[in-house]
Amino acid sequence: MIKKILMACSNYWSSPFHVGSHHIAKYFADQGWKVGFLSDPISPLHILNGVDQILHDRWSLYKSGGRVDYGDKIWAYVPGALATPHNKPLLRSLWIQRNWNRLTYPSVIKKIKQHDFDSVDILYFDSINHLYLLDSIKYKKSLFRIADNYSGFSKSTSAAREAERELAGRVDVVLFTARSLEEYVMSLSPRKALYLPNGVNYRHFAEGSKFLPVEYENIKKPIALYVGAMAEWFDFDLINFAAQKLPDISFVLVGPDSLAKQRLKKLPNIHILGARNYTDLPAYMHNADVGLIPFDIENHANLVNNINPLKLYEYMACGLPVVSVKWKELILLQSPAIVCYTPEDFALAIENVCSQGKTHKELYQTYAYRHDWGRQLEKLLWILSLE
Repeated sequence: MIKKILMACSNYWSSPFHVGSHHIAKYFADQGWKVGFLSDPISPLHILNGVDQILHDRWSLYKSGGRVDYGDKIWAYVPGALATPHNKPLLRSLWIQRNWNRLTYPSVIKKIKQHDFDSVDILYFDSINHLYLLDSIKYKKSLFRIADNYSGFSKSTSAAREAERELAGRVDVVLFTARSLEEYVMSLSPRKALYLPNGVNYRHFAEGSKFLPVEYENIKKPIALYVGAMAEWFDFDLINFAAQKLPDISFVLVGPDSLAKQRLKKLPNIHILGARNYTDLPAYMHNADVGLIPFDIENHANLVNNINPLKLYEYMACGLPVVSVKWKELILLQSPAIVCYTPEDFALAIENVCSQGKTHKELYQTYAYRHDWGRQLEKLLWILSLE
């Protein structure tokens, strides 16, 4: 009999950002499992924040009733509800946090049953917004994967933190991706907690396209690249400082760019490209000179200190040297990244790396290979004793 896993996730399946849960979904599908990938919901109120490509994509997954992807092995869906949890008046209430699923149209539970995920081998969470599933479907094992200190996000509410505590206490096992998250996870009183770090789809990046992206044709080398989200915990001031200090180096940023366009200075060597498809990312990395991790540790220490950075492994799988700010978990990883303590150190490290060319490529790729997702997720099946 085919095994099934229902994954209740914060991100949506076709997001330009492939986070840990995307890779976990593909791994299970590759092992012959039937995978349901359910994301956090949307509501009419999302439109008030403006319609961008991400909202458009999420709306399409809702409007279409979901879609089957990845060789017909993964069903992906975004629920739609009249109101959803948010850090806004009324929406931050405990009732909404626990009961938004009752406001979905069509019913999210009926949708799950329609696609035969109302009885599964594994019920997987990385989102606290799907707590209701514990009482709505049948499952043999349940797990909650914590990749961040949720309290560090601006969207955190007391209702969300209560839901997180309940979820952590009810599932069979809580997985945490960073050693520095252990104390936080244990404060949630889980039945069982295990460290399972992030990984990388090594082949996707190491063997991905090396063709020069069209945008790079008009961008002067060397290129200092950032790929990823640019939210409030991104250090825009640090990029502004480095770009001003190093006018002969091009700073290229790939990812959702609404906040970046507001916070980054309009300098001739800053190039904001917007989000790109996951399949296209290797080309941007292979044709850059250095990968950047500019997180705002000073103002978002609770969040940043507990990040196990996917982009570190992705950059290095492409043989790209990495210049990063210093934070607790990064030091524990003992990676070959150049770790910087001050803005001056950050700019100087970028300059030095770009002047040296791509040296130590094999060192970086060897480090990334040791963190391939396949190796990590074999441990997950062993943990759940379902091999």
